[in-house]
Amino acid sequence: MRKIFLVALFAIVFSAAKAQEAPKLYTLPSPFERYTHYLATVRYSGAMPLGSFSDSYIDKFSARNYSVSLEWVLRNSPLSIGGEIGSNYFQKRIPRAVYQSGDETISAVQTRTITQYPIQVFANYHFLNKTSTIQPYAQISGGAAITDYTVYYGSLAQQKQKIAPAYGIGLGSKFLFKRDGSFGADLRVKYEGTSFKYDYIEKGTSSVNASVGLFYRWW
Repeated sequence: MRKIFLVALFAIVFSAAKAQEAPKLYTLPSPFERYTHYLATVRYSGAMPLGSFSDSYIDKFSARNYSVSLEWVLRNSPLSIGGEIGSNYFQKRIPRAVYQSGDETISAVQTRTITQYPIQVFANYHFLNKTSTIQPYAQISGGAAITDYTVYYGSLAQQKQKIAPAYGIGLGSKFLFKRDGSFGADLRVKYEGTSFKYDYIEKGTSSVNASVGLFYRWW
C-alpha cells in the first residue's frame, strides 16, 4: 500500500513539473507587440475657428469635418507614422448690407465660406505600450491644404482657390474594444492651421477640433 502511495505521489509531482515546463501560448507577447502593424482610422470632428481667422472672417462652429488616416505602428518603438486626408467646411452668414464692388453698389446678404482638404503626414508618440487597452498619444503633423475661399453676395460670388502649407499638433487616446483586438475608438483634440491669406483672411486660418474615430488594426 505504501509503495502504491509513493508511486502515485511521484506521478503527481512529475506531471506538475512537466506542466510547468510546457509552453503556455497565452503567455506569449501580443502579435501587435512583436510585429510592426498597421492601423486605419475614420474620423468625424467638430471645429471652432481661432485667432484672426475667427475675428475677421468666420467665428461659427463647424460640424462638417471628416478625415481618414493610415498609420504605421513601429515595432519596439513608442512612435507611429502615417498620413491623413480630410475635409473641413466653415460658413457664416452676414445680414443684408450695402457693399461696394468697383463702380457698383450691391445690397445683399453675404455668406462667407471656406472649404479645405488637408493632406498631411503625421507622427504619434504613444505614452503606454501597445497591449494597453488605453493608449494616450501626442501628435504632430504637416503638409498642405487645398483651399476654396468663396464669398457670396446673394447669387454673386467672389472665389479664390489655392494650395497652402498646413500644420497641426494634438493630443488623443486610442481605446481598444478588446485587449489584443483589432477594433477600437480614437478620441483626439487638435490645433490646425494653414498659411492661406486672401481678402478678409490676412494671417492664415487656425482652428481647434475635437474628433471621434473608429479604427481597425492588423499585422
